[in-house]
Amino acid sequence: MNFQGIQKMKTLFAAAAIGILLAGCSAGGKSSDSSTTTTQTTASSLNVSVDKSTINDTGTDLATITVTALDSNNNVVASVPVTLKSDSGVLTPSGTSTNTTGVLTATLAPGGDHTDRAINVVVTSGSISKTVSVAVSGAALTATASSTTAGAAATIQYTLVDASSVAIAAVPITVSLPGQADVSGTTDANGKYTFSYTMPSASTTVTATAAGVTTTSTVTPQGGTTVVPPAGTVTSPSLAANPSTVATGGQVALRALFIGANNAPIPNVRVRFQMVDSNSIGGTLSSDSTDGVTHNVIYSDANGVATTTYTAGTRGGVITAKACWDVNDFANTACPNAVTASSITVVATGVSLAVLTNGGIGEDDTKNIYSISLVVQVVDASNQPISGSTVTGSVDLPRFYRGFYSVNSGSWTPGIYSDNTLQTLLLGYRQSCDNEDINRNNVLETGEDANDSGSLEPFKASVTITPTTTGGDVTDIYGKAYFTLQYGQNYASWEDAILTFTTTVEGTEGHATYPTSLPVPAATLTTVTASPPFQISPYNVSLDGKAAWVVSTTAVANPGVIYPTVATFNLCNPQQ
Repeated sequence: MNFQGIQKMKTLFAAAAIGILLAGCSAGGKSSDSSTTTTQTTASSLNVSVDKSTINDTGTDLATITVTALDSNNNVVASVPVTLKSDSGVLTPSGTSTNTTGVLTATLAPGGDHTDRAINVVVTSGSISKTVSVAVSGAALTATASSTTAGAAATIQYTLVDASSVAIAAVPITVSLPGQADVSGTTDANGKYTFSYTMPSASTTVTATAAGVTTTSTVTPQGGTTVVPPAGTVTSPSLAANPSTVATGGQVALRALFIGANNAPIPNVRVRFQMVDSNSIGGTLSSDSTDGVTHNVIYSDANGVATTTYTAGTRGGVITAKACWDVNDFANTACPNAVTASSITVVATGVSLAVLTNGGIGEDDTKNIYSISLVVQVVDASNQPISGSTVTGSVDLPRFYRGFYSVNSGSWTPGIYSDNTLQTLLLGYRQSCDNEDINRNNVLETGEDANDSGSLEPFKASVTITPTTTGGDVTDIYGKAYFTLQYGQNYASWEDAILTFTTTVEGTEGHATYPTSLPVPAATLTTVTASPPFQISPYNVSLDGKAAWVVSTTAVANPGVIYPTVATFNLCNPQQ
């Protein structure tokens, strides 16, 4: 399949008699392939490889398996049936037999299972069978233990998250405490599980396992046996808060890490978490005590980590997490050493977003891009600006277009041919094609590549949305965040884009959308002495080398994940 080049299009303009004479060039003959491909349907051996040995558990990381069929002379063999089977995850083969180069590929994703594990893929062709393994990793299990006297009721709250720190819900967890039967449960919607037990009379190690990962924590009764002091000197304490923006009533994981020489973790560091609340927005820590002690002590585990959870109150504002720590026990009112995390923004209910723009188009010829400046305004339920709120921007490309520009009445005008005779030019028209990636998973699946180009159109990398400056995605005192939409000059007018901006809020008012057709500068359209960079659509494809003309479309069912109210999409077929 040939993609149309600028020079070939200029030849077509002359044939269409639109008033501009341009020189063209023709492609050479097809070069021969020096390799040998046999046509037998059986193979003597299979060469199986995988591009990654490990993928993370988020569901978006993929491994590609490549199978090459060879004959007894190690020549590649086409049309050899190949079967791939995995013991877990989601396996998507490119077909059921090797292609003309003797190759079949498949993508492997972890699917909805976030467990750390090995996925085994068995590749079979006739009597030949080979196995490859891909590890899934990324799950993290942390523990926050309460402190109480021996014989009293106590709890340990476990939190399970994936490699992107997203909660993993509905996963079995098993907790082991010496002298007691193992206890099993399931993580809740926030990835949490609370283990209840009776505090022993001496320090005891509790072990928990979930999603293929294990964590241990030491619990010590108040007034009981003292936990052994850390072995080593803390050289690098740190405290992280995730996420940094949370809705009222939402939760933030606080993680203190203590590292010593040679990056060795330091266990048994005494830690008391606090919240520095200058705005009086409230909230609670899971390590807070109800027995009169302001904050319970938590000991760092074998990985040098101590954790707790902050639950935001009912008011919006900014609050800061603080961890007081020492290698020895210290009084409740003391803070021998301290480390703080970045400020946490609590967003109140009723937050609303709006996208503001002046419509101006910036040009950067050195980077081959056009740009549009966008401002996202964030206000609360009283229309007062909210500062310190992190805004995230994303881009979806619902459709792309085919066609080309020609000069008409003193300006560049888009057009397409009405049929494959290339005699009738329809000025002012473009052929519209919906995004081929129907479920937006960035994986080429059966039925999606309707135009047989070998890839999904439109190309996601043609458009980006980024903060205008470092920190520009955080609202200033006027409640404004600043973004820049950038797109390739050759893609201008050939794609539609829908920008979505979000911030973490309760309810449905935490997002705003901005649709645009990737506009072109007006001055460029009236400069007829030079060809514009967007003169020919990057998506002009045909089987016979002709220019863009109206072709049929295939209606495909909408899975409902992108536009729930749209029943079908129209994918453009190749030109015949």
